[in-house]
Amino acid sequence: MQKIGILEERVFDSSFTAAELRVLTELEQSGQTTASALARDLKMDNGYLSRIMTHFEKEGLIEKERSKEDARQFKIVLSKKGSKVCDEINEVANKIMLNIVSPLPVEDQIRLVAAMSTIDRIVNQPGQFERRVAETFILREHRLGDIGRIIHSCAVQFAADYGWNHEFEAELAALAAEFIRGYKPATDRCLIAEINGHLVGSVFVRAVNDNTAEAVLPYVTPEARGMGIGRHLLDAATVFARQAGYKKLVLRTESVIDFAGQMMKQAGLQLVRETPHRRFGIDSVGQDWELVLA
Repeated sequence: MQKIGILEERVFDSSFTAAELRVLTELEQSGQTTASALARDLKMDNGYLSRIMTHFEKEGLIEKERSKEDARQFKIVLSKKGSKVCDEINEVANKIMLNIVSPLPVEDQIRLVAAMSTIDRIVNQPGQFERRVAETFILREHRLGDIGRIIHSCAVQFAADYGWNHEFEAELAALAAEFIRGYKPATDRCLIAEINGHLVGSVFVRAVNDNTAEAVLPYVTPEARGMGIGRHLLDAATVFARQAGYKKLVLRTESVIDFAGQMMKQAGLQLVRETPHRRFGIDSVGQDWELVLA
């Protein structure tokens, strides 16, 4: 907070206090409002807000118009000068944030966005942040070198998260080799989630038979979790499987992957079977999920 300047007496090198800036921001976002609505939404004392509004009016930052619905109320909007002032403050704020974020490694930038996503989901309505950050990552088909990166990232991360041993890496390598050798664009797909050229997620789709496709290894890197990327990957896999003419999509995962179950349910898959076993050096429960596409 100290780095971005909101603890300064005058915020973002402006002539405004933090309280005044809160009011300006609310006016900018609401378009038009009333003093009583502002006091309620900002949880601000009416007398204090009144002094701020008087100051804004003297500076020509706001305009008032008597409400047609209630003659006792005035509609308050930003004037052209007020809008210009807000634009200037936003520009300064963006520069400050860029100066802080730009020197960070891409992994840390992604982690920062994911942390903001967690805060937003707790404080604001669910799903609101995911819509705003959807444009920060792209989904694309795999290119040369991507699958090697997937093997390395998954093997290292699953060993760290769940204690999986070399057997998992061997299975990953075998899966990747089989996928590449038998790859048919009409029936197979490897989808990549990417942020600024940094691979942050993936999923394979391959044929089980003429009617059934298998989604294999949906994965999101730790720093990018909480951004809705896993859901977007599964949705894209489902769309592809349906367009390719498959009637069913199946997926196998392990119960120890705690976030997987919720992600599958959100994507519409249903848990059809659980099988206790020992795999990748640990005791676990295999889970089979299905989605009827027809």
